[in-house]
Amino acid sequence: MSLYKLHYKHKHIWTCLVMASLLIFIVLFSNLGIAQQHVGKGKVWLATGEGYSPFIDNKLPDGGWSTSLIKQAFNKLNLDTEIDVLPWNRALKWTQDGRFLAAFPFVYSKQRAEHFWFSPPINFVPVHMFVASNSTFTSPDQLKNKRLCFPFSYSLDSLEQDIVDKYQMHINRVKDGIGCVKHVLKGWSDAGLTNGYIHANKLPKSEAKDISIVIFPEQLALIPLYLVIGKDYPNAEKWIAEFEHAFSLLVKSGEKAATDQRFLDLINTQ
Repeated sequence: MSLYKLHYKHKHIWTCLVMASLLIFIVLFSNLGIAQQHVGKGKVWLATGEGYSPFIDNKLPDGGWSTSLIKQAFNKLNLDTEIDVLPWNRALKWTQDGRFLAAFPFVYSKQRAEHFWFSPPINFVPVHMFVASNSTFTSPDQLKNKRLCFPFSYSLDSLEQDIVDKYQMHINRVKDGIGCVKHVLKGWSDAGLTNGYIHANKLPKSEAKDISIVIFPEQLALIPLYLVIGKDYPNAEKWIAEFEHAFSLLVKSGEKAATDQRFLDLINTQ
């Protein structure tokens, strides 16, 4: 091979390497750019769902109990929050993809833990069972081997799975929580699960307005809710550690307890 051809070959290889490196840099920079557009200038972008009172509720102060605590925690880091309300599955998926720094409030699952870091618990959901007012059921114990409605949009938490297993119930899946209420009112399911902060008179009635929902007083589980950050997000572990520290400051200062009491008072007076 001539010196000219050898020189040309080496130059060609070098050019290819430079172009490949440049392409990798562009891809990495683009991905970083998607993430960093949701962190900067003293503000972070977060995602949540909708219709999960009292935790997410635009009729309550700060947009709900969880939202209030999240805003206060980031304020401890001198960061304001911009919160987008999305369908729940999309909020989680786009956070995993790095379009948002974090999403909240979500329950823990082993599957989610593969992709997300979890904060300390933000809130706890007291789980109760409900039935139609015209049913013959007066306690959860009477619902063994019966039909339990559960929304597609909710992940069946391990504690809720314990309820299903304990009462050996058969699951009927519908679109959302309101869909489950309607399912039970129509007799297509025997019972549903709700958080104990919801009053029965706030739930829909049958179309004839003569059948409503009865919520049993027994608390069947207490499920923690978390803020989550995608593991692939830049400096994800550092972000979750910073949030955990900020949240601990809320606890130590008594601000979290004061916020909890404020929302409990609001719930009890509704």
